[in-house]
Amino acid sequence: MLLARGPQRSDRTDIADPERTRVAVRVSAPLPGRTARDADSTLLFGLFALLLAFSLILHQLWWDGFEVRSPHFLVILAALWVALRPMSVGRFLTMIAAEVFAVATDMPDVGSHTLLVLVSGSCLLAYVGWTARRSRRLPDPGTLFERYAPFFGVQLLLVYAVAAIAKINTGFFDIQSSCAASISRQVAWFHPPLLDGAWRVAPSIWGTVALEVALPVLLAVRRTRLIGLVLGGVFHVVLALAGNVPFSALALALHVVFLPPDAPARLRALIAGSRGVGCWAMALRGWTRSPAAFPVSVGCWLAGAATFTDAPADRPALIAYGTRLVLVAVLVAGILFVLGLARGGSQGHEPGALRLGHPIFALGILLLAVNSVSPYVGLKTESSFTMFSNLHTEQGSWNHLIPEVVRVFPYQD
Repeated sequence: MLLARGPQRSDRTDIADPERTRVAVRVSAPLPGRTARDADSTLLFGLFALLLAFSLILHQLWWDGFEVRSPHFLVILAALWVALRPMSVGRFLTMIAAEVFAVATDMPDVGSHTLLVLVSGSCLLAYVGWTARRSRRLPDPGTLFERYAPFFGVQLLLVYAVAAIAKINTGFFDIQSSCAASISRQVAWFHPPLLDGAWRVAPSIWGTVALEVALPVLLAVRRTRLIGLVLGGVFHVVLALAGNVPFSALALALHVVFLPPDAPARLRALIAGSRGVGCWAMALRGWTRSPAAFPVSVGCWLAGAATFTDAPADRPALIAYGTRLVLVAVLVAGILFVLGLARGGSQGHEPGALRLGHPIFALGILLLAVNSVSPYVGLKTESSFTMFSNLHTEQGSWNHLIPEVVRVFPYQD
């Protein structure tokens, strides 16, 4: 009920505690000169940028540890820079450009979610370049978020739908060979024998398919988006525990575009209703704006590199455990926040919230769609959003419900 009563409480003057009133006003008031909607869009931009930076850092830690000798170190520097001031458009675009460059140098040996970031980041940079050339200035964060949010939202729907379709094959539903069998066992990474029994395999298979079919529908329909956000969070908690940290971290950021437009206002009201949280928020904001914050953050990364480079095998395992637990904690916090929005009777999205606003974004979705159908038409199988599906579409090995007659290219032979 805090979420429901927050706005009324933040507008009152608390005579008994003037310090609490000052903190509440500073935290909950919209930015000067902006409407409430502009302020909310700006904060959603900042949340998206922060979680995207968080996902890039976790991706690097999970796969290569504290890397400092590759272009991906530039991504880490940019992500740390963004994390200290996430509502800066310049910093956000710098991080996107660094990630596009780093992934491009890895091509064609990239994963599904990194290819997704490459395409979406390139389209976003092209869009900003086009608009900046016409207006001779960068868009403000709130406007930029409202422009690219539908693009990233449609991407996530596409990925879930393609992953669900890919799993409709005989291999995935085979209890003996299904990827769901091995992945579900890894959920209890702290004590694998807990999930040794065969009882878990069939529920894992059918539960995975059911969720991946349901999520794009729930997120696409305005009235069921909060349900989709909660189920998506639960789904990615399980995936993160099973070891799929990089994709789950990216999905967490992409889920931001499905939050109700008034979510930041409700969060500000929640913070304003608690003096302790408000004081901590202001203290954290003050530290991130300190000139020493960025050097200290980079120094911590370099210290990690010095500690874990050429380290015994147990130290990389500590990185894997740590990134898994941090992501799970953030996902659980996100689920609780969305449940709070539901209790507060949050306003729904406007019609057309997933409507692409520019041809550049439509081109990006088209490229991702072509990548998604490439296994079926015979172009390639790698990085095609099939997501641990046991899919085989090579000549003589076809196992999907879609008939093999659609395979018209010979490149997989």
